[in-house]
Amino acid sequence: MSQQRRRPAATVVAAVIAAGLVAGGFALTAQRNGEDPVIAGSAASVTPSATAADGAVRDGAARDGVVTIERTGPDLPGSDVLDRCDTDRRAVVARYETAALGRVELQCGTSGQGYEHIRVRHTADWQDVVRGHGSRDWDDAMLTAVRSVLESPPAGYPQDAGDGKVCYAAPVRFDDGTRPSAEPNVRVIVSETTNRVITAFPTDDGGC
Repeated sequence: MSQQRRRPAATVVAAVIAAGLVAGGFALTAQRNGEDPVIAGSAASVTPSATAADGAVRDGAARDGVVTIERTGPDLPGSDVLDRCDTDRRAVVARYETAALGRVELQCGTSGQGYEHIRVRHTADWQDVVRGHGSRDWDDAMLTAVRSVLESPPAGYPQDAGDGKVCYAAPVRFDDGTRPSAEPNVRVIVSETTNRVITAFPTDDGGC
């Protein structure tokens, strides 16, 4: 009698497992088809693909190790972010998830590092990059380039820059295929000990 009772129970368990596998298969198929699974109660975000649904390259997407910047787009990082820099030099302007260093931050910083350093030392350089290539501000291009080169670096990066720093570099182009006429590459220096962006500037030298 006990064996006869166990068989239906085992059958029910097998059916439940099979149903779960089928449901999981549907979920996996949906994910592979580009339908992002929804996690109830989760604020997790999915990193967007390098290309949009219509095949257009997304702002900052790295293809073949090249940073692509859209000629029109949002104003980065936004006045609400920069307003915090007036009172807190450690306020975060942007965060990046990197394969080599984990989370890296660009802080408001000082004249020696971070956003403030880039603003003081390299605004004119970045303005030269975007001049004649749409309506983006200098920091739109800078922040886009930094995100792309840190999160999707070309092969071989980062490289040791000495004194606890690493260097990333990549060519820059715009979404119409053109490139800056002067200094068409970007170089980003990151502190390996604090995981903070020290500087980011355009250069005519393609490497570190």
